[in-house]
Amino acid sequence: MTSTVSRPGIGPLIFDRGPGALRVWAAQRPPHSSLYSEPVEVNILLDGTDDLDRADLPLIVEVLGRVDHYLEAGLRFVHRTLLSDPALFGLTEAELDSYRDFRVEEFPLASPELNFYLDEWHIRFADGRLPICHPYGLAVTFHRWTPVRVDDLSDSEEIG
Repeated sequence: MTSTVSRPGIGPLIFDRGPGALRVWAAQRPPHSSLYSEPVEVNILLDGTDDLDRADLPLIVEVLGRVDHYLEAGLRFVHRTLLSDPALFGLTEAELDSYRDFRVEEFPLASPELNFYLDEWHIRFADGRLPICHPYGLAVTFHRWTPVRVDDLSDSEEIG
């Protein structure tokens, strides 16, 4: 069953059931990114019977209102992590030279989406030219406004 609700600062959210007990609320009007020249998909993912209003709606409103700021913060965090742990990204030390200089508009990650949970949120870059990105991209996990880790999604399962 699909239904729609609206929340101030977020707008209409379309509800749909995900796999298992996962419930997904997707923004009907996602924010536009100037960095990527496209809208950025937004999902609020809840387990079981968790109520939408338990999500940190003020945080979500803040992130949606400054989407390019948070995308850039995520990209910068990935860059720092890549330089300190190239093996996580499937790179050797020798391959790092082409990634030492950081330019946000040239960094090899694409197709960002924002996924919010009750206790954290992620920017998932669904596409990219780094080995770690095959086949499902990578995610930058945030605690509130701060990126805290890069997640390798290669062992994930495709949904839908």
